Amino acid sequence: MAGIARTVGDKSRSKGATNEDATQRPSELERINILSGHVFKADNKMLREQRVIAASEHDDRVGLYRQLRTRLLKTMRDNAWTTLAITSPHEQAGKSLTASNLAISLARDVNTTVLLVDLDLNTPTIHQKLNFQPEKGLVDYLEETAKLEDIVFNPGIEGLTVVSGRSAGKESSELLASPRMTGLIRDLYDQNVANIVIFDLPPLLRNDDAILFAPYADAVLLVVENGITTDDQLRQAMQLLDKANVIGSILNKASD
Repeated sequence: MAGIARTVGDKSRSKGATNEDATQRPSELERINILSGHVFKADNKMLREQRVIAASEHDDRVGLYRQLRTRLLKTMRDNAWTTLAITSPHEQAGKSLTASNLAISLARDVNTTVLLVDLDLNTPTIHQKLNFQPEKGLVDYLEETAKLEDIVFNPGIEGLTVVSGRSAGKESSELLASPRMTGLIRDLYDQNVANIVIFDLPPLLRNDDAILFAPYADAVLLVVENGITTDDQLRQAMQLLDKANVIGSILNKASD
């Protein structure tokens, strides 16, 4: 399992339209309180079993994520970007694993704090990668049956906070386009909870969720599965992301 940054460009782009019409109301995220029951210590052995290795001290593969982190941080800081979306053309390419490892690697930089948001509303897996079982998730927040503090977790990794997911069934597109989601994105742009917000999006060829959301992010990384992703799938994915700021691709599973 190796994630290799093929290209991380320096394209400049202003923030999305979500900054428009900002109100004077205090951001909900400014009042966020991680509940005591939502703080836990991720077990390194369990993380490794899930192939989340960025927190390991003795794993040669960690260096690949550090290289990606260095290049990504430079690009984002040079352009004053704060939000990053990660997606893939198809299922099982390793996008959620890449998002988890990259989030941990970024959080281990002393000058960086990270909020990892599971936006794969049909099949959320970030909680599984980090080995915790949330009772509520982002869907509950979007449906107004949970507060933000109910779905935010501290996995015991300094600098990292996680917004968990829960399956949304068939209405995920409507939830992502809802005013409550738009308000959350605006808050994420305006708040100081984390230097970088990472969104784990669904695969592009599954439904229109990632297509709808990707343009809201400052930058997008596309995860490609070595030996599996076809040229046609890659072309389709890039066409679907034509309105998003794709700054690079990651070749995953290159050296299992």
